Amino acid sequence: MVRNTEKYEQAVQLRKRGFTLQEIAKYCDISKSTASKWLKNEVFSAAVTVTNSKRAGVDNAKRLRLIAKSRSAERKARFKETHTSALVEFRNYQSNPEFRTGLMAYIAAGDVADKNKARLSSTSLFLHRTYIAFAQNFLGVEKSRIHIWLLLYKGVDEETAMKHWSKRVKLPLGQFYKNQYVQNTPKQALHFGVGNTIIGSTYHKQKLLTWVQQAQKQW
Repeated sequence: MVRNTEKYEQAVQLRKRGFTLQEIAKYCDISKSTASKWLKNEVFSAAVTVTNSKRAGVDNAKRLRLIAKSRSAERKARFKETHTSALVEFRNYQSNPEFRTGLMAYIAAGDVADKNKARLSSTSLFLHRTYIAFAQNFLGVEKSRIHIWLLLYKGVDEETAMKHWSKRVKLPLGQFYKNQYVQNTPKQALHFGVGNTIIGSTYHKQKLLTWVQQAQKQW
């Protein structure tokens, strides 16, 4: 039995207009559970629930598309800003021999396909040391954010190889990613494997790629 018939009638009319139970509770100054109890046996109320659910799904889809569009615009703006600053830095750095050496090391042994991280792969300890110094001094990467992993061949002792690389490139063992083994043996003996120095930053990779492109055009 409904004690407050005035609020009950108001709730029924609001529900017929498509209001949610929560909205009805607010407008009628009743609890949501009371609104649900009043309307649960009304056939039209169940239909409103289905309609509201579909509408909510459509609204959520629209909201997600707007968020994606906004994020895309933000990424484009950041990319443009990074590209512009990289061009200015290249003009200022290009006569610096350490900058040129580090950039040439990356051009020689660096990955340009992956847009999210900068990776230099080589057996040359010199190239890795040069790249690490270049990343710190010109890209502004903190040393703690530089990592390395080794591609090791059958018969190579992992611990010995890691200590060898750690000592010579001056990165602690805690900054080594999981190493990988391959079964085939290369024609040339690689006692300490192939080093892969990683900087996992889209921002730094974009800047580095801009420098690579400018070097290839001008040098």
